[in-house]
Amino acid sequence: MARGHNPRERCLFRDLGEKNLLSAELRRVANSMRRWQIRMQKKRSKRWQARYRNSLRRAAARLENLQTEVLSRAEELKLRIGEELKISVDEVQQFEEQYEKEVQELRVAQQELQEAQQALVIKAEAGRTGHFGDTQQTVLVLSELQRKHRRAELRARSEAKDVKAVEKEIASEAKDKEVLTNELHRIIEEIQTLRHGIKTPSA
Repeated sequence: MARGHNPRERCLFRDLGEKNLLSAELRRVANSMRRWQIRMQKKRSKRWQARYRNSLRRAAARLENLQTEVLSRAEELKLRIGEELKISVDEVQQFEEQYEKEVQELRVAQQELQEAQQALVIKAEAGRTGHFGDTQQTVLVLSELQRKHRRAELRARSEAKDVKAVEKEIASEAKDKEVLTNELHRIIEEIQTLRHGIKTPSA
């Protein structure tokens, strides 16, 4: 069965989500300030200009707080994502090794199932044609072969499920790696934007 995200991964994705919400709010405040500045320049009334100046002062204070908070979280997350990507590489390698093992065990189980099926068919045919000895012995042998066949069938099914589970883990790790790599690129750009005072994108 696929394990899903472990506590460390869940915590990282949760913190990324919280940081992204703050980044979205930062962009919203910055965009609002730009709109208010344009409107204030168009207003001739001192009363309206005073209102916009007050709104801009409040927004500037909020923007500064958001920039500090987002920068702090982004720098922390950059380190954590870097560590997680290193761990992800090791985990993918472990899953690939496990996958090879599970596939080999599945092949063995399928071979055992095939042999059990063949033995059951041969003995059943021998019993039906009377070439297998007395009837009681035939029943006992066939009963034992049927039990072996059922065990082999159950094992083959179990091994097939294990292979599918590992395949899902590998796909999940690959997806997480892609997501985290993209997030890391965005965070690096965001850090540079905030450190050097570049205008916040209006995404």
